[in-house]
This record gives sequence, C-alpha cells and structure tokens, in this order.
Amino acid sequence: MTSNEMLSTYNTLSDLTCSMLSAAEQGEWDHLATLEQHCQGHVGSLMHTAPVALTETEQRAKVAIIRAILQNDAKIRALAEPRLHELQQRLSMTRTGQRSIAAYGAQRA
Repeated sequence: MTSNEMLSTYNTLSDLTCSMLSAAEQGEWDHLATLEQHCQGHVGSLMHTAPVALTETEQRAKVAIIRAILQNDAKIRALAEPRLHELQQRLSMTRTGQRSIAAYGAQRA
C-alpha cells in the first residue's frame, strides 16, 4: 500500500464515521450497523498492510484524520449508549418473562 492509498483509506474511514454519526443522530440503527461493517473492512485492510513511510506532511494529515475519526466515534457512542441500555433492559424483561412461563409451566405439569 502506498502512502496515498493509506491516506485515502483513512479518509474513507473518516467519511464513513461521519455517515455513521448522521445515522446515529437520526436513530437509523440498522443503517449504522451496515456502515460499521464497511468500516471494519477498511480497518482490516489497514491492519494487514506493512508499515508505510510517510512524509511529515502526510503524517500530520494522518493524525488529523484519526482525530476526526475518534471524535466521531465518541459522539456515536454517546448517542448509541442509551439505545443499548434500553435494549439490555428489554432483553432482561424478556428473559424474566420466559423464566416465569417456564416455572409456571413446570408447576402445572
């Protein structure tokens, strides 16, 4: 991978995290999950490449892009956390209901 390809991949990741943030702000959780899968593919490609020598300018650009990605990620997490908590509560209630039904069913038999 060349330095241009690497920076292009980081820019793509940044664009994807912007789209993910927009999806989270609009409550489009399925779309967010789809975008997250695309992100994982790009991250995987970066992780499996040999280190690339960057000029000082390219290194600064890379750092700026990574900071933008991390800022978007923090905002996405802040928006997603309440939704995840709500889903955990619903799952807990469902499990409790299932245990009650199982216990009641065992008493009737």
